[in-house]
Amino acid sequence: MRRYNKALARKKKGSANRRKARVRLARLHATIGNVRKDYLHKLSMNIVRTFKVIGIEDLNVRGMSRNRCLARSIMDEGFRAFRSMLEYKAKLYGARVVVADRFFASSKTCSRCDCVKQTLSLATRTFVCDDCGASVDRDENASVNLEVFAASSAVSACGEARSGAVRKNRVKRASKKQEGSGLAEVT
Repeated sequence: MRRYNKALARKKKGSANRRKARVRLARLHATIGNVRKDYLHKLSMNIVRTFKVIGIEDLNVRGMSRNRCLARSIMDEGFRAFRSMLEYKAKLYGARVVVADRFFASSKTCSRCDCVKQTLSLATRTFVCDDCGASVDRDENASVNLEVFAASSAVSACGEARSGAVRKNRVKRASKKQEGSGLAEVT
């Protein structure tokens, strides 16, 4: 992409070669977009087929993209497209997507004793609990908390696991008889 952009910048404005370079760059952008979309489709399909209950976190992507070091990689991931793919495929395959609120403290809550730490900077990669002394990787701690959150919301009031919607196989309707009503007309 860098090479194609550089080649486009070198062409004279209004020339046929510039038009060709723009088409080449547009094709490359389309290819990259299709590769990303294909990856998201395959990943979401694999997750939906594998798990009955899927827990995800509603992230503040706009706020995360303000970090100039991470902005490009965050925007390349396509979090919203992935979430929408997960949601519609989960309906088709009878899975359930549980979305944790944006303010759910998944990283700040201890996965062992449920103690909530008030301050935790992004630079701190290891979560150390003040109460029980547990030391866990920050992302692993958040994933365990999301798993517990999703599992607890999947249980109904009586404590049994919810069966959820099951995808029904398509059934071909019986064909209607094309003949008349059975009464013959006499003339």
